[in-house]
Amino acid sequence: MDGGDAGHDPVTAGDGDGDREVEATPASDDGTSSTTTDSISTAATDPRATSTAPERPTSGDPVRVGQYTWREFLAERGDEEVAETLYEWVPNVPSAPASAVTGRFDEFDGVVRAAGVDEPFLSDGSEAVGGHGTPPEGTLVVGDRDVVVDGRAVFDDRHDEDAVVDGPADGDASRDRFPVDGDVEVDSAGVPGSIVVAGAAVEPVPAGPPTDLDWERIPIDPVEFLGFHPTETPERVGSAAAIGEVLWDRCHARYDQYEVPVLKGYYTWDDYADEYFYDEEGNPPTDEEDEPLAFTHEDKVDALGFDPDRIGEALSAGGDAAAELSELVDERTVDVDPDIDEDAFFSTVDGSTTLVNRYDLEKAVPMPKKTHFREVERYWVNEPYAFVIVFRSTKENERKYYAVQPYQTRIETDLIEFLTGKLRTSIKYADESIAGGDETFREDVIAEETRTLLDRYGLYEESSGTNEFVTDLLGRVDLDRFGIDPTEGLPGRLAEAVGYRPSEAGSDEEGKTEGAAVTVSARPEPAVLEEDARTLSAYQVEKLLYYLKRDFIGYERIDPIKHDINVEDISCDGYDSPVFVYHADYEQVITNVYHGTDELDDFVVKLAQRSGKGISKRRPQVDATLPDGSRAQLTLGREVSDHGTNYTIRQFNDIPFTPIDLINWKTFSLDQMAFLWLCIENNKNLIFAGGTASGKTTSLNAVSLFIPSNAKIVSIEDTREVELPQRNWIASVTRPSFSDDDKGDVDEFDLLEAALRQRPDYIVMGEIRGEEGRTAFQVMSTGHTTYTTFHADSVGEVLKRFTTDPINVSKTMFTALDLVSIQTSTRVQGRKVRRNKSLTEINHYDAENDEINVQDVFQWQAETDEFLRMGDSNVLEEIMFDRGWSRATLDEEIRKRRIVLAYLIDRGLNSYAQVAATFQAFINDPETVLALMANDELERSLEDLREMESVLIDVDRDKEEMVPRPDPDEAGREEASAILADAEDVFETYRGTVPESVADALLAVEPARGVEARPDAERETLAEIAADATEFEAEATGPPDGSDDLTAGRGDADADDDGEIDFGRPFDDGIDVIGPVAEDDAETKDLIGGVEPNETPAETIDREWADGDEEMDQEGEGEDLEGDDREGGDEDREGGDEDREGGDEDREGEDEDREGEDEDASDGENVDDGWGFEAVEPAEEGG
Repeated sequence: MDGGDAGHDPVTAGDGDGDREVEATPASDDGTSSTTTDSISTAATDPRATSTAPERPTSGDPVRVGQYTWREFLAERGDEEVAETLYEWVPNVPSAPASAVTGRFDEFDGVVRAAGVDEPFLSDGSEAVGGHGTPPEGTLVVGDRDVVVDGRAVFDDRHDEDAVVDGPADGDASRDRFPVDGDVEVDSAGVPGSIVVAGAAVEPVPAGPPTDLDWERIPIDPVEFLGFHPTETPERVGSAAAIGEVLWDRCHARYDQYEVPVLKGYYTWDDYADEYFYDEEGNPPTDEEDEPLAFTHEDKVDALGFDPDRIGEALSAGGDAAAELSELVDERTVDVDPDIDEDAFFSTVDGSTTLVNRYDLEKAVPMPKKTHFREVERYWVNEPYAFVIVFRSTKENERKYYAVQPYQTRIETDLIEFLTGKLRTSIKYADESIAGGDETFREDVIAEETRTLLDRYGLYEESSGTNEFVTDLLGRVDLDRFGIDPTEGLPGRLAEAVGYRPSEAGSDEEGKTEGAAVTVSARPEPAVLEEDARTLSAYQVEKLLYYLKRDFIGYERIDPIKHDINVEDISCDGYDSPVFVYHADYEQVITNVYHGTDELDDFVVKLAQRSGKGISKRRPQVDATLPDGSRAQLTLGREVSDHGTNYTIRQFNDIPFTPIDLINWKTFSLDQMAFLWLCIENNKNLIFAGGTASGKTTSLNAVSLFIPSNAKIVSIEDTREVELPQRNWIASVTRPSFSDDDKGDVDEFDLLEAALRQRPDYIVMGEIRGEEGRTAFQVMSTGHTTYTTFHADSVGEVLKRFTTDPINVSKTMFTALDLVSIQTSTRVQGRKVRRNKSLTEINHYDAENDEINVQDVFQWQAETDEFLRMGDSNVLEEIMFDRGWSRATLDEEIRKRRIVLAYLIDRGLNSYAQVAATFQAFINDPETVLALMANDELERSLEDLREMESVLIDVDRDKEEMVPRPDPDEAGREEASAILADAEDVFETYRGTVPESVADALLAVEPARGVEARPDAERETLAEIAADATEFEAEATGPPDGSDDLTAGRGDADADDDGEIDFGRPFDDGIDVIGPVAEDDAETKDLIGGVEPNETPAETIDREWADGDEEMDQEGEGEDLEGDDREGGDEDREGGDEDREGGDEDREGEDEDREGEDEDASDGENVDDGWGFEAVEPAEEGG
C-alpha cells in the first residue's frame, strides 16, 4: 500500500442498506475513535490533507501505532509546535493492530451494523438480525461499535508465530480470530480484502514519513540526531540488508546456519585444531610410525584441563560465581559516577598515576557506607595529593563531603609519628637560617631532613652510584638511531662507568628526584604488611613527605579543605565533633575529617601561634588572621564552651570576586553596579550592611576595583578582611596590649591618626562592631572617602545602631555618609542566594523633626527577583554639580560604564585580570577602551596589562582558573546584548581607530603639573587674572541675563565676591593655567593679561609677580593651609576633577597636609584675602 495515496479511503462500512460508506476517524487526541455516516474519503475530511500545500512526493508505508515517529520524538523534547509544522502536509490514514481484528472478508454486498453482534458474519439470506429484519445473502453483519476497514490498514503487533490472519486457532483465540479459509500473513502491505475491527482500536497515523520539503520548513536539522538525513533511511537499511546477506553466505560456507548460531567470536574445536593441532599446511601430527594422528577427546581434555562434556556445567558454575562476585564488588566498592573517566582523573599530565588514587578513595569510605553512598561530584584540590568527592547518602538523605588523601598503612602511620618527633628535634637544633624563608624553602628543608633520617636508619636506598645528570642526558638522546645499546657490551660498560642507570619500567625502587613523577603501585594493605619489606618504595616516601609537609607547613587534617576554593567556612564545634564546611554549591556539609581531643587542642594553639596571637585558659578566645589571610575564631578548652575546643575559619581567597561576578550572580543589577562605579570614582562614602555571610566583604572587595590605580588607600581593621588590588595600599591592623593595663595597645583611633598623616585618597575600615563606628564617621568628616561593612538588616537598623550606644554617632555627623548598601542571604526558588535588598542615599539631617532623611535609589523585589530604580538620585546630582556636568553629560558617563559592564558580560571576560585591567584602563582613558571594544580588540590587548605595577593584576593563572566564576543567565545575556545593540552609535565613532595597546591607557598617564604659590608675589595680580578667567568662562557659557558684557562683574577682587576663584568648581571650559596658549587665541591672551607667544599662563603669572611693586603680607607665617580637606583635597587632579579650596600645592622641603597642627607656632594673625589663602610659609633658603 502506498502510504502517500491520500485519495484512497481504506475504511468502508454499511448502514444496513448496503449503499452507504462510512469512515473511521479519531474522536479525540487520546486515540479513541468513533464512526460517521458521511460518504467522503479520509483525505477529504482531514484538514491537513485539504490545506493548500504544494504537490509533494510521498514515500514509504504509513507510520503505524507501536512505531516511534518524529512527531513523538519532537514532542518529548518539548517541540510540539515544530512537530505539528513537520507533519502539517503529511495526510493521515487509519491504522488498526492485527490483534484487534475480529474478521476478514474478501467480498460482501453491503454492511449492516447491529447491536448484540459479537463476531461479524456474512448473511445467508435466511437469518434475521435484530432491528434490521433478514438481510440479503452476502450482506456483512457487524456489531454496532465495529467498523469495516481496508485490509491495508492492518499492522502486525503480535509475535512471529501469531503473525498469521487465519481461522480459529488451537492456541490463543484472542490473537487468531479471523474466520476465513486458508492462512493470510500480515506483511508491510497489511492483508487483502477488508477487515472488521472495533472503532476504538483504529487510530489515525501519518501516511508516510516527512520528506525533504517538510524538513526544510522547520528549524531543526535531523542529521544532528541520526548522523544522516531521514530520507536516506531506506537506502541505508537496504545496504545493511545486502551486507547481511553477504555475511550469511560467508558464514554458511563454513557452518550450517540452521544448526550453528552465528556469533561474534564463535570458536569451535575445528578452529582450535586448525590453529594448534594441524601444521601450516593443514597436516595432522604423526606418530612414531609416521602415521597421522586424529584430534581426539583426550586432546580436548588436555586443552581445557577438564572434560569438554562438562563445559555447560563449568560455565553454569562460573556464571553463579560471577553473579556472587558482582554482588560482593557492589557491596564493597563505592558507587561512583559512571560518566567519569577514572583513568584520566587519576593520571598526571605526563601519564603517571597520581599519588592519591582509586584505592585511597575506597579506603576513605567506611565499608557500611558504601552501600548507600552515591557520587555527586569530584574535583582536585591539591593535585596529585588530595581531591574532594561529594556523596549523597540514599539512606540518610544528605550530602557528605569527603577529603581523600593517600591512605596510610599501620607501618606508615607509626613511621610518620616517629619522623615527626625526629624532625622537630633536628630542626630545633639546626642552623637558625632554616626557620626563615618562604613556604617552598621550608618544604625543601623538610624533604632534605626526612631523606637524611631515612638514609640514616636504612629505611630508603636511593640510586647508589647513579649520576642523575648522565642518566637524564642519555635518556634524552635517541641512542637506537645510532644502533647503540647503553646496557650491553662495551657501550654498556662505559655508560655504567660514568654513572648511567637505565630506568626500569614498573619499578617502584627507582630513585626519584624531588617533584618527579612516581610510579604508583596501589597494593592492598594486607599484602604490603605481609611482604614486610626492609626498605620503603619511592611511592611510600612520597606519601611520607606529603604528610610531613602537610603537618609542619600546612593545616594538618583540614589541609585539603583549605585548598578547596569552593569552601567558604570551615568549623569544628568541639571534641569528638566532625569538621563542617560551608560549600558554595551545597551549603553546610558534614565532612570525613575528625580531630582527637588532644590533637584538637594542639591544633587550635598552633593556629593562634601562626597568627601571632596567644591563646590559653586565661585568654580562651582569640580572633586571628591566618598567614594565608583567612579569618579564624578560636576557643580553647571547656571554660567558655561546653563542647570543648572549637574553631571557625572564614576562608580567604587569593583572587577576589569581581563586579561582573556579582552581576552574574544577580547580587547586584548591572544598573546598580554602574551607579556604584560612578559614585566610587567620585569619592562618595559607602557602607555595606547586612547579616552574617550576606556578602558584605565580598562586595566591598569587588567594588574596590573601581578605585583608580593612582589613588592611595589606607585600610583600618582589627582582623584582616579587606583584599584590594591596588598596590599603593597601607593595610593597618590593630594590636592588643601585651600587659594588663592596656599600655602599648594600638586601636582604631591610633591607626586613624596615623592614616591622616599618610595622605590617603580612600580609607577602608573593616567590619564595624562597636565604638570604632565613631572612628569611621570621624574619618568621613575629615573629608576622606571611606568604605566599611556593618551588621544590620535594614537602613533603619543602621541608623538606630549607629546613633545609639555603644557607637553613638551624632545625627549631624551621620550625614557625612552618602550611600548604604543593604545585603541579605536568602532563597530564590529553593536556591540560597545573596541579594542587595536596597541601595539607599543619606540625604540630610532634619533638625526640626530630629531625623535623618534617606531615599532608596534601587530596591530588590523578592517576588520577581528583579531590581527596580526608585527615583532620581541626589548623589548623582551632587556629582553632576561638583564636576560641572550637564544632565546629558551625566547620563552619558553612566551609559559608558553600563556599556563596559555589558561588554565584559557578553564576551565572557570575567577573570580577575581581565576585569581589573578593563576597569583601570577605562578610568584612566575611556576613549582607548571604547575604541578597543568597538573593534573587538579588547581581549587581545588586556594581556599586556598583567604586569601592571600599580595594580596587582598578574595573579596566579592556575588559581585564577580554579575560581568558580558564574555565568550570566538568559535574562542577563539578553540585557547585555540589548545594551550593546543600543551602543552602536557610540561604537560607530570609534571603529577603524584601534590603539596599539590598552596598556597605554594605564602606563602612559602623565600626572597633572603643580602650580606653586609664592609668598613674595602680589595677590592683586593673581586676583585680577582669576577674575578675568571667571568672566571668560561666563562668556563661554552665556551670562544668565543674556548680557554679552564680560566686564560687567569685574572689579576689586578683595571687595567683590564674584571675582573669587571657586575651588569647588572645575575649569572644564575655562582658562588652562598649565599648558601653552595658541597664538591665534587673541581674545584669551587679552583676558589673561598679555601672554607672550609660546608662553604659558603660569610663566606669565611668574613674570607679573616678579614685576610687582607690592609685597605680600608675611603675617601668619608658618601656618598650614586651612579648609575642608574634602573640598580642598590633597592633590591637584588631572583633568580638573576638583580644584579644592585651599588645596595642597607642591612645595619643596615642606611636609604637606598637617591638619593645622602648627597653628600655635605663629605669633601673627590669620590673613584672609578673600581667596581662601592664608599667609604661607616661605620656602627654605637654598631649597
